[in-house]
Amino acid sequence: MERITSFICYCIAVFLAWLGGMSYQDIAFLVGAAVGVATFLVNWYYRRKTYRLLKAMGIRGDINAAINR
Repeated sequence: MERITSFICYCIAVFLAWLGGMSYQDIAFLVGAAVGVATFLVNWYYRRKTYRLLKAMGIRGDINAAINR
């Protein structure tokens, strides 16, 4: 258990040291990129969920395409 907690503490220390060397502009870029990727993943998940639901209901592909525009 001690090895695992030590490893986690070292990883956090390295991450904070890396983050400390960045400017506010660099941090804002990283946060913006993370938000963009998260938005893509959420949209992909819900479009896939909608597609599967409509397919299970037996709705045709052209109607599905019109719904997901």
